[in-house]
Amino acid sequence: MRMLERQNRTFWMFVLPAVAITLVCLLLPVGRGVHISLTNLNFLTNTNEFVGLANYGKALSDPDFYWSLGRNLVYVVVVVFFNFLIGFGMALVCNRRFAGERVVRTVLIFPMLLIPVAAATLWRFMYNYDIGVINKTLVSLGIGRVNWLGSPDLVLYSIIITDIWAWTPWMFLILLAGLEGIPLEPIEAARMDGASGWKLIRYVILPLMSPVTRVAVSLKAIETFRTFDYVWVMSRGGPGSYSEIMSTFVYKQAYKNLTYGYSGAISFLVLALMVAVSVVVLRRVIMRGEDVS
Repeated sequence: MRMLERQNRTFWMFVLPAVAITLVCLLLPVGRGVHISLTNLNFLTNTNEFVGLANYGKALSDPDFYWSLGRNLVYVVVVVFFNFLIGFGMALVCNRRFAGERVVRTVLIFPMLLIPVAAATLWRFMYNYDIGVINKTLVSLGIGRVNWLGSPDLVLYSIIITDIWAWTPWMFLILLAGLEGIPLEPIEAARMDGASGWKLIRYVILPLMSPVTRVAVSLKAIETFRTFDYVWVMSRGGPGSYSEIMSTFVYKQAYKNLTYGYSGAISFLVLALMVAVSVVVLRRVIMRGEDVS
């Protein structure tokens, strides 16, 4: 008992300072952000008065806020869908033993090793209208140049392609680990019953991998919603606002328009949305996990 009490005291002696520091480092910025969101802080007009929930009401009645949110949701759905689809296909291929397996795996994860700014810069040059390798290839095929980052209809999807290319390897690694952890007995039993190909994947492999896929898709969706680097480096949210998403919209309100109070209100609205979605997703994951167990 004395040893257990001593261990408990030692545990709390190390944990309490860490918890205190974390709370201070979290609560102070959040508290300051909430205070700013309740003011009309603007360095252009030199104002800093308390306005209550006026900034939140302005955001909820701002069409640009909803357009940015809508583009953000499209961005997340398309990126995560193709991350999973391509990553799962890559995982199925690399789950088999073949010559050069390690080399192939290394090559497949290479895009993930680039920092987002470097990847965005690389693809921005590739998309260049005059000297980009993509347009040069199209010209050599007799198709003609395409204004990938200057066309309102193409710019968002051009950036989405970059994000898919960069982060599909992450999904691939998670799903490959899930595939390698599946017990072989259900798969062999399904094969003996005549299941093969798509039926084997749909009715055996995917259900067995459901805990892994739910977590991977949920985490990737949350991370993708916060995307900033690719959009900002490749288009600055343009042309016009056709590639504007929530992160760039908030950034412009704060550092271009200098409306810090309004920017803070938008940030907390997005935070509330993300917390609500995360709670729902985590509850479903936990409940499904309990049902499986």
